[in-house]
Amino acid sequence: MKKLAVLVALLSITAVNFAQTMPKDADPVLWAKALKIHKKSIVIDGHNDITGPMMDMDFDLAKDSTGMMQSGGDPMHTDIARWKKGGMTGQFMSIYVSGGTLRTGGSMRRAMELIDVTNREAEKHSKDLTPCTTAAEIRRAKKQNKICLLMGIEGGYAIENSLYALRNFYRLGVRYMTLTHNVATDWADAHRDIKHNGLTDWGKEVVREMNRLGIFIDISHVSEKVMMDALDVTKAPVIASHSGARGVNDHTRNVSDAVLKRLPQNGGVIMVVFYPSFLDARTNKEENERSARLRPQVEALREKFKGDNAGFNKAENELLAANPIYVPDYKRIVDHIDHIKNTAGIDHVGLGSDFDGVPFLPAGMNGAEDLPLITYEMLRRGYSETDIRKVLGENLLRAMSQMEKVAAGRQISGQGSLEKLAPPKLN
Repeated sequence: MKKLAVLVALLSITAVNFAQTMPKDADPVLWAKALKIHKKSIVIDGHNDITGPMMDMDFDLAKDSTGMMQSGGDPMHTDIARWKKGGMTGQFMSIYVSGGTLRTGGSMRRAMELIDVTNREAEKHSKDLTPCTTAAEIRRAKKQNKICLLMGIEGGYAIENSLYALRNFYRLGVRYMTLTHNVATDWADAHRDIKHNGLTDWGKEVVREMNRLGIFIDISHVSEKVMMDALDVTKAPVIASHSGARGVNDHTRNVSDAVLKRLPQNGGVIMVVFYPSFLDARTNKEENERSARLRPQVEALREKFKGDNAGFNKAENELLAANPIYVPDYKRIVDHIDHIKNTAGIDHVGLGSDFDGVPFLPAGMNGAEDLPLITYEMLRRGYSETDIRKVLGENLLRAMSQMEKVAAGRQISGQGSLEKLAPPKLN
């Protein structure tokens, strides 16, 4: 009977053709069950930086990215086939704008370019991809066996201190905005750049306008005081599009228990990031130490391969490979899910990979095709199917529906709300 059960399980695995190879240490029967749950679930990823290669490398999502490197030398994690293998339903495409644009300018233009390249990919591959802006459209895409491309601005620099610009980004399909990246805006502090002691009065006005429009306030990358200020002001659920739990790894990019305990009242969702240095303290320490130790060698390589970006990337990757660090496996992601569930509740956790925005992934994960690993590990730890489906996507859909209801109730006639406060001047 045991052999028969294993055979049935293996046949089931073959039938679920989107999934990758079963992990060596996996239980075949449990793995088959995990794949069935994953296949029928709505799977939403809160953050993917493939938009950068799409813009800067002219990367086509229909192309196989397996084994490919970005222009900076990091491995690529995303393409349409890999999304399908991973069971993706809704992917938030990152409209990433660097804090450096506060000095150089061009933040709004960069955001517009990334929005355009996302829309063009959806148009080009309409058989597989569809643009989405609402929870209902994500559910419809699942029924149509399509992948929703949603958009979220990463870095509030993109609005250039203008609520008029914020409104236009909403009209273009943006449904979340990370208030900062790693550099403080003129109205909000970043997690490692404190200038305002949280949100300024004008920053609070930004949050109110995001509520009115129907744009998630994304608290990834911001300081803890900004997180608290945003929770004080917002009438809609917040998200952290790609962050972990400080209770597992005390990193400034992660969310504290104090914030987590406020989520049940707010309805927000922390979408767990996959970057090992945010997941694990040992990895973060060893990566930082390696970077400092190898800096002279990296600079020497940069000089040696001046004008030869591919040559430099290859040499740097060989240097890093010769100096390995500890990297936890994919189970560490579920450690963060466990902590958020135990602190805030199962209704307040999701997935925010940061694919194509990080230099490496947890051991055992190669890219978007490996999302079923998380479903398997949750199932192995005793999560119910209902709870697994909440983490994979239903929690985000519920929060998005709440956000949409808040926006519907706050719409006003005429021009919409105008700036009540003078916006800060651009640096």
